[in-house]
Amino acid sequence: MDEKNTEISQYNEAQLQIMRLNELWLKAEYYAKKGMLSQWKFVLDAIYRELHADVRRKDNSKGIEQEDQLLRRKIAMSKIKYQIYINLNLRHYFLKELQDTCGKGGRYMDVDTESFD
Repeated sequence: MDEKNTEISQYNEAQLQIMRLNELWLKAEYYAKKGMLSQWKFVLDAIYRELHADVRRKDNSKGIEQEDQLLRRKIAMSKIKYQIYINLNLRHYFLKELQDTCGKGGRYMDVDTESFD
């Protein structure tokens, strides 16, 4: 049983994670448009959980975690629906940007780069 495993999985976890994130973003947009604020909040929590392992690998992981905690606190302290909506929207934007910085979102290149298609 001391044999080394020379096989790798044919499934790429990053692709599966991107698919899960896509499903969550579709739900987040749906709940946001319908004004279903509680459901929207729970989906945003799920998105953060999905990205958390990637966040932990970032050099500025503490800052990212603090920013997310601040946004969650703002949502929890909101008293009226409009405030809740605004703060959920801020966290939504934050998570979209976080997804990009974790390499699970859009990929941007300078148009002057040779490999630009």
